[in-house]
Amino acid sequence: MYLEKLEIQGFKSFANKNVLIFPGKVDGRAGVTSIVGPNGSGKSNIADAVRWALGEQSMKTLRGKKSEDIIFSGSDKKSKLGMAEVSLFLNNEDHKAPLEYDQIIITRRLFRDGESEYLLNGNRVRLLDIQMLLAKANFGQKTYSVIGQGMVENFLNTSLAERKEFFDEATGVKQYQIKREDSLNKLKLSLENLSQSQMLLAEIEPRLKVLTRQVARFEKKEELQIEFNDLALNYYGRLWQDLNKKLDETNTVFLEADSAKRDKVKKLQALEKELSTLERQNSGSADFSAWQKRLGDLQREKDALTGQIAKLDAWLEVQLEGQGKFDLSFLNNKQRELTEDKNKLESETKSLAAEIVSEQKKFTALEQDKKDLTDKLIKLNQELSALGHKAPASEAAIKEKLTALIAKLEAAEVHQDLNEVRKILAQIKHELKDLVGDSLAESGQTLLEFQAEISETTAKRELLFEDFNEVKLNLKTKEERQKLLAGRLRQISDELDSINKKLKQQQTQVGSADKQKERQALEEKLTEINVQLAEAGEQFSSLQQTQEAKRADIFLLQKNLQLLQAEVNQLDNRLNQGKVEAVRHETRLEDLEKEIRENELDLSALKTFKASGDLALDEAYERIKQLKRQLESIGSIDAEVEKEYAETKTRFEFISTQVNDLTATIESLEEIIAELDTIIKARFDEEFKIIENKFGEYFKILFNGGSAKIIKVMAEEMDQTDGESGEAQELSFKDKVMKKLKALSRHDSVGLAGVDIVATPPGKKIQTVTMLSGGERALTAIALICAIISANPSPFVVLDEVDAALDEANSERLAKILDDLSHKTQFIAITHNRAMMRRATVLYGITMGDDSVSKLLSVKLEEIPQTNK
Repeated sequence: MYLEKLEIQGFKSFANKNVLIFPGKVDGRAGVTSIVGPNGSGKSNIADAVRWALGEQSMKTLRGKKSEDIIFSGSDKKSKLGMAEVSLFLNNEDHKAPLEYDQIIITRRLFRDGESEYLLNGNRVRLLDIQMLLAKANFGQKTYSVIGQGMVENFLNTSLAERKEFFDEATGVKQYQIKREDSLNKLKLSLENLSQSQMLLAEIEPRLKVLTRQVARFEKKEELQIEFNDLALNYYGRLWQDLNKKLDETNTVFLEADSAKRDKVKKLQALEKELSTLERQNSGSADFSAWQKRLGDLQREKDALTGQIAKLDAWLEVQLEGQGKFDLSFLNNKQRELTEDKNKLESETKSLAAEIVSEQKKFTALEQDKKDLTDKLIKLNQELSALGHKAPASEAAIKEKLTALIAKLEAAEVHQDLNEVRKILAQIKHELKDLVGDSLAESGQTLLEFQAEISETTAKRELLFEDFNEVKLNLKTKEERQKLLAGRLRQISDELDSINKKLKQQQTQVGSADKQKERQALEEKLTEINVQLAEAGEQFSSLQQTQEAKRADIFLLQKNLQLLQAEVNQLDNRLNQGKVEAVRHETRLEDLEKEIRENELDLSALKTFKASGDLALDEAYERIKQLKRQLESIGSIDAEVEKEYAETKTRFEFISTQVNDLTATIESLEEIIAELDTIIKARFDEEFKIIENKFGEYFKILFNGGSAKIIKVMAEEMDQTDGESGEAQELSFKDKVMKKLKALSRHDSVGLAGVDIVATPPGKKIQTVTMLSGGERALTAIALICAIISANPSPFVVLDEVDAALDEANSERLAKILDDLSHKTQFIAITHNRAMMRRATVLYGITMGDDSVSKLLSVKLEEIPQTNK
């Protein structure tokens, strides 16, 4: 932050508007601006203007007696003005001041009638707002931001306590001091208000006791009246609301039942129509009966054949065992087992064959999809080749690489290598990104569309390849299973043929050939019957499912009709009951309202009152009658006594509340002051140490040696005798308040009563600054000021002839120090010294004409050589 511009109008000798523009920071250095001019030309008025704009309130510091002295008072040739205005334009790009503006304009105006105002960027603000803003930005309002004539030497002549004020700003704790002072003022006001409030309570309390005794005999009536009102509202409100609620519920139920009945009657009519249609459709059952008879006949025929075969098998087995032909018995049993296995395998083979046909259809469809995607890739490849002839060399190389990758993709699919296919697809996507990235400027939308289409095609290709492999694997598995079943069938057939041959040879020997032929004929006929039975069963099952579905629909409709009819009958009963119930509730409600009006109760209030749900109505009614009798026996209340009691009590409670609030506020303010004291102490001690070191350093530079230091003078050293008298006295509340305020106002948590300065020039044994010569005192004060600026720099510093008491050598040293410090702050020096002028970046000259008005001239020193050329 630094000062960009200063505008002065009507301030002291600057009657006309004058603008001083200051250079900004170059390579981190703000430079030095010198203001020169003859004595009496108005140079120091510039320093006064800056100090006044920063909020200075002391007219003595501004070299005046009253406020209107700073307004141009006129001359022989120019009349006086009615207003003075000064504006400081501050660059806040580093946001050192806690505002969002990059430029801050602080303006102060004073009118001759005494009215004044402060503006911040054109908006009116309070002086406290300006002071807080400046304190946060490290401005020293009364001290080192503007150092005026005689201020350097007077600084050493001030008392220890006055010198401490300087260090409050120098260490950057001024903003916290302002907050502390504000909190302290609030605390003082709160303590004073607390004392006054307690005195008022002491006056009101006796009168309140008298009024309380007078009103005591009427309190019973108020309590009874309140109880009566509450109970009456609860009782009659509960009765009316319950009856009204029941009536509303009855009406609502009636309307709902009526609406439900109409809906159900409509549904009943629709169901009757639907049932009639289904009954007509289900009238023909001749086919079902015929197939049922056919199925029964075939089953009976099958059972007869099965019995005959069983008898023949038993006869043959008995004959064989009787002849000792146990092997033939075993062969017969084996024949039957193999025949059953063969039938099962043939059934499974038939089912598997159907599944293979389904899988082959899927396989054929996937092959066709694969062929379509392959043709699409070939087409894209051709388009890619066509684009390759028009593209630059780098793009053509990428497209050629894509063509090769598509060819590799087809080869990988032929070998059915899924991992290789995925790898090639990923490479194609990568090359497409490079192609679009290189050619988007020329090809634009064409390449984007090509990339989207090729990406979509490759993704579909990958998914199709996975499905194709899965179907192919399933088909191959089923075909292998089919081969396995076929081999097993052949094996069983061979075994059956072998067993049949053996049985024929043995049967010839045992004379059972006729029986075997008979059995074979029966089996052939049984096989034929099984085929017919399966066909008839399928037909019957289909018809049976159809008939069952229709019968189920009819049965469901009939059941729904019965239910709906029963519901309609129930709704009729509910409607009749609802009518009777509604009439009964209406009659009871009319009687209750009549009773309410007789008791002079507000019916509208009862309707909206929220009655208690757990009220015992009989007990409440008896209590209401008892309360009415008691209220009549007590009589009326004196309105004036009651009014005075109410006012006095209200005032007493209000003041008591104020006392409690003030007590809480005082505790809060004391906590805030304690917190601020902690912050101030930590900051002050830290910055004081830095300033002390820098003071010694700059003192040695200015004096070419010697030593100097600053010493804290603690409060205990000055207040050793405080509190010794009156220790045993009992203090009143007011005395305690004043003592607390005195203790808080005298010292903050730094515990500092003042600051002492010890300076010893080289070759001397001087300890106190009062023994220094005038020049030594000036150099000592300047060394301290430079130390403060170095440790805690203000955004800018105005020096008003601080080098007046210095010789040329010391002036040169001071100018060099200021030049070195210009990287930390901006210097505006009002001077007669040539050394200071030589170090200046911009030189302003102040003159005054015969009209007593100061005028401004400016020169940029770095441009002088160019002008001379």
